[in-house]
Amino acid sequence: MTALNQVRPQPEIEAWWDQDEPLAADGDQAEFAAIAPLDQYDQLTETLAPAPKITRAERKTARQALKASRRAERRDRRRQAAVTRKERKSATAGTKPSGKRRRRLGAKLLTAWRNLRRRRHLFVSDVFATATLGPRSRPVRAILSAVGIGIGITALVAVLGVPASEQAQMEADYDAWGANVLEVTPQTDRQTGEVIAIPDTAPAMVARIRPVKAVFTVRSTPSDTFAYRNDKLSSGETGGMTVWVGDGDPLGALNTTMAEGKWFDQAAVDLPTVVLGKTAATRLRVGVGQRIWVNQSWWAVVGVFDNFPRYSQRYDSGVFLAPGWAERVFEADDIPIATIHVNSYSGQAQQVRSVLAPTVNPARPSGVSVSNLSDYAYAQEAQNKTFRQLTLGLGAVALLVGGIGIANTMVVAVMERRGEIGLRRALGARTGQIGLQFILEAAVIGFGGGLIGVALGAYAVFCYVAYQGIVFAVPIWVLFAGPAMAAAVGVLAGLYPSLKAAHQPPTTALRTV
Repeated sequence: MTALNQVRPQPEIEAWWDQDEPLAADGDQAEFAAIAPLDQYDQLTETLAPAPKITRAERKTARQALKASRRAERRDRRRQAAVTRKERKSATAGTKPSGKRRRRLGAKLLTAWRNLRRRRHLFVSDVFATATLGPRSRPVRAILSAVGIGIGITALVAVLGVPASEQAQMEADYDAWGANVLEVTPQTDRQTGEVIAIPDTAPAMVARIRPVKAVFTVRSTPSDTFAYRNDKLSSGETGGMTVWVGDGDPLGALNTTMAEGKWFDQAAVDLPTVVLGKTAATRLRVGVGQRIWVNQSWWAVVGVFDNFPRYSQRYDSGVFLAPGWAERVFEADDIPIATIHVNSYSGQAQQVRSVLAPTVNPARPSGVSVSNLSDYAYAQEAQNKTFRQLTLGLGAVALLVGGIGIANTMVVAVMERRGEIGLRRALGARTGQIGLQFILEAAVIGFGGGLIGVALGAYAVFCYVAYQGIVFAVPIWVLFAGPAMAAAVGVLAGLYPSLKAAHQPPTTALRTV
């Protein structure tokens, strides 16, 4: 239409265009050609003529030619940019380089310097080879040096191990005497005179206290419940034995053992079974595998306790019924909780006692009575404090003595090798390489001596406790700190003499060869 608008200002063409006849016949074209100029006729003909169809191959060829032309343009632009950069560099050759260029040059110089220094360093394998060269070439002197270091570590382990074994034995004795055992019993209401029952969930809650080691629950039975050897005896022949219902871990809570048989397992707990105290078994004259008569029924004996400790001797004449079967025989109100025995870890009884009452009966802590700590507990606490102070003092003294012995051994070992150091310096070894060699050598000898000292010290403590018949106990940190301390002291002891000898002129050091 743009070409048509350029032609329309001609009045003759505008008059002809207003006609309704289409421009299709040759005669019309000839008549129009006669009226319009030739150049305007060609322009209008090209505009009104239908566009020729383009094939797929032609379209692909045109697209490739367009891409090629764009690539050529980009290539020309890059070339022009490169030429421009070169011209700028040549123009600013005498000026100061830019910040980016300076950073690039600095990185290159730093890399070159590092590569130069790396060429002067020894490989890791060479460092360890030279560090072990002395012990390998002079094994007798290395062994004697390690033994000298080991003696100091042996003294440290023995001085700390013997008091630790004595303390462990005393803690075991105090535990056996009930120093960490607490008893929980129900209180009586002063207004009503009734016993405040302990909730059945109390044993499980007490067992969740972290310092608690074992819990044993004792339930009382009706007052007319007795144990007999058989069903032929009269009801008055009770033999002074008391019947309880036991649940939990009596062996761990009361520090006792089984003389015969075992405590209730998962199978026996729901069967008519009993466990007897040693005195009760003697009076009934029965053992494991036999039966006794309790509450008008037969109960099988599955275990017999050994003698209970002094603080729980009342259970020697007791008969303990299986809790699962007792709940079927008696009503729940007939077997209330009478006592809960709580055994805590050594030295933790006071912490456990402070939380026992609210744990047993959260709704009414005042309705629970917790026994006071025994005199053994206070004695154990005082002894532990004394042993801690003694261990700290003896450990410091042993560490000082061992460190001085190690330092003396390493100083003598390094001073004897000044000639070797001077010879290596004369051959071109650097001061840092010589110092590193002897430092690592001192660490190797010190670590080996530490291992020897730990082994000898542990063996000495073992011989002592075997002779005394007490518990063997060595602090675990000593076994790891011994070799580490020996290596550290060996490094510190060998650092000064090795560096001093390494800084001497080769001629001075070679005089001792």
